[in-house]
Amino acid sequence: MRLRRWALRQCAAVLAALLAVPAAHAALQLELQPAGLTAAEQAAAAQVLAAAPDLLPVGWQARFHAPVPVRWSDRLPDGVHGRARGGTIMLRRALLNDVQPGQPLPLPLQAALIHELTHVLDRAADGGWSGSARWRDLAGWQQRPWRMGRGANAFSARSPDAYERHSPAEFLAVNAEHYLLDPDYACRRPALAAWFAEHIGQRDTPATGCDARVPLVQAGEVSGQASLLELDPSRVYAVEYLLAEGNDALMSRWGHSMLRLVICAPGRPRGPACRMDLAHHRVLSFRAFVGDVQISSWAGLTGAYPSRLFVLPLNQVINEYTQVELRGLSSIPLQLSDAEIASLLERVAQVHWSYDGRYRFISNNCAVETGKLLQEGVPRLGVEGLNRITPRGLLSRLQRQGVADTSVLDDRREATRQGYYFASAQAHYQQLFEVVQAELAVPASDVTDWLQLPAAQRAVWVEQGGLRATSAMLLLEQAARNREELRARSGLKRALSDPHGGVDAAHAALMALLDDAGQLVSPAGLLPPGGYGVPVGDERAAAEVATARLSARGVSGWEALQVELRERLPSAQQQELQMIERSLERLGNRMRQLASDEVAS
Repeated sequence: MRLRRWALRQCAAVLAALLAVPAAHAALQLELQPAGLTAAEQAAAAQVLAAAPDLLPVGWQARFHAPVPVRWSDRLPDGVHGRARGGTIMLRRALLNDVQPGQPLPLPLQAALIHELTHVLDRAADGGWSGSARWRDLAGWQQRPWRMGRGANAFSARSPDAYERHSPAEFLAVNAEHYLLDPDYACRRPALAAWFAEHIGQRDTPATGCDARVPLVQAGEVSGQASLLELDPSRVYAVEYLLAEGNDALMSRWGHSMLRLVICAPGRPRGPACRMDLAHHRVLSFRAFVGDVQISSWAGLTGAYPSRLFVLPLNQVINEYTQVELRGLSSIPLQLSDAEIASLLERVAQVHWSYDGRYRFISNNCAVETGKLLQEGVPRLGVEGLNRITPRGLLSRLQRQGVADTSVLDDRREATRQGYYFASAQAHYQQLFEVVQAELAVPASDVTDWLQLPAAQRAVWVEQGGLRATSAMLLLEQAARNREELRARSGLKRALSDPHGGVDAAHAALMALLDDAGQLVSPAGLLPPGGYGVPVGDERAAAEVATARLSARGVSGWEALQVELRERLPSAQQQELQMIERSLERLGNRMRQLASDEVAS
């Protein structure tokens, strides 16, 4: 028996000695520390160390300049499979129980070895990658405005392991596991895969072919409508900085920062003509998602609202700002290469599917979020940084870096013609009012006074003008309806904020619709658990089905809710809206009659 134990010890020692001899193509040497192991465990450990170098690409192995001692312990905390300290790796002893002779190493053991060896490389003199600004940008430790340093990692959705957000070093080690063990990693986290290949070394085996299209859940033109957009980067002709002018409202007085994607219509050759394909253009807009009825300035200041990246049709955004809010829009081209546009879209996808930040009107608003997206998606913009807290401040920074070309706005008329500027409807409404004023002695001095008159007073003039004045009044009455509906929504918000105020059913319906909307603007919830990063394969199909289901429910739900809520308005507001609708009908009938008379004559 004594002789047998001696033979086993000798066998283990020989195996350990063999492991200390580097292979001809690698500098990685692993030294077994057998203390505390049984003979059987020593043999299993020797098998592990013999197989371990092959887990790393040849280029990674060549980075090790000193032997790496490997110890085994049963004193690691629960859930911890390994640690790296002072160039030595300690692994959980229980992992040896699943090692079988002649079989591949168990996956948890492979992951633990890659994880700890990556720590060793990162802490070496020629490592230090996890401390670099570019790595922290990609990993999700974003720069903070006003203050030095970076905030916490808010990329918590679609994560392979929550432990990756413990620190940039752990993010590096966790992602090294997936980069080397998951053939889909380059499709799920393409920017990180490219970083690993460039800075540490490429995988020895090629990555799986990826779908180049970027999946984004986009809003539709109708309330509650949404669909999955599979965006081909080769169809994006340009990216522009879309700036909405400010107004007197607290949350919008400094304007609003967005990005416009100039997307070519199907079949259109990529070029300047794509700028006219407005129906295909999309807007990336960071906004506070308000999952309740009321919107609170204090909640916005303190970060109570989630920050969400909305993907919106350009036409909807133009209407929202110029027609409803009466704010102009400037669309300033950004000088980005095709490769930079593709890189930016990759980052957009990561943010869209994984980011769960908090919206703060001062420190993490639309300008801050847009600046972070640009500098993380386009590496050269991160050299000087885009850390600005106002939309115009961010634009000035982009100008100084030679990225934003504001010269397109020098000639306002030409800018409007070419789609670089979308004017507020206020000036247009004033022009329409002057057409009315030229024919009729209406009791108002300008368009603001006219729209503030009760609908009954405007109705007196509905059938007194000619064709031009009637056409102008029709458009102005549509603007009056928009204003009155905004006022009605504001009142209903106050009523619905109290579920005991006689609108229980409507309140419950609204909450259900907001829950659905929350999933659409935080699309990770549309997917089955288990995946991470950008959806691939069957996950995309599942996202498309789930989006279509919520969209169908949302469109009909919002329509029904709007009808019910309109019936709950105070009688004065109901009468005002009814009067406006009657005036619109009368104006339409009169226009048709006048046009017919003109043709007949």
